[in-house]
Amino acid sequence: MNDVFDTMRESMEGVHMHTPVERIVAAGRARRRRKVTAIAAGAAVAGGLSLAVATGGPQVNGPPAGVHVQLAAFSVNSNADGTVTVKLTKEQTLDPATLESTLAQAGIPADIRINEFCNSPVDIPGFDKVMSSSKEEGGQVVITVDPAAMPPGTKIIAGIRTSDYLPDSPSKLGAVFGLAHVDDTLQCSTELPR
Repeated sequence: MNDVFDTMRESMEGVHMHTPVERIVAAGRARRRRKVTAIAAGAAVAGGLSLAVATGGPQVNGPPAGVHVQLAAFSVNSNADGTVTVKLTKEQTLDPATLESTLAQAGIPADIRINEFCNSPVDIPGFDKVMSSSKEEGGQVVITVDPAAMPPGTKIIAGIRTSDYLPDSPSKLGAVFGLAHVDDTLQCSTELPR
């Protein structure tokens, strides 16, 4: 991540700001005042809508917007039925922290590892109701997760193998998934599961 910041910083060398700081601060304050006014107006509208609903008026509630993230290494999309579709691109190495953060936004606690494979110290039943997976023609792994089926206090654990990791191993597994309690101390290994 620091490499990205260093590259950005280097690319901005020679760029100079001609607007005085006082003018920028004044513009920010003006925007905040307008935002507070907009929030107050929004609260008044929301109050009116809740009054309309309470008095039998038409309902305007729709499904939440959900999460829709498309990156080179993966995509995460919330579905209308409450499930979440995750697609992993085999050719790209993903950043586990970014995938974990995106899944958390979709209501799925997760512990993602690259070339490290973990087990929960206790067996948690019901994983088959939480997750299913398939492969598309291009080799993309498609995972469907139902956050509502996850037992309370659990997270998904995933070990994802990169294409260059132990290429001579007889194991054909590209990824291993499971459930663990959020506070569990996981038993992890860099050896590929059989």
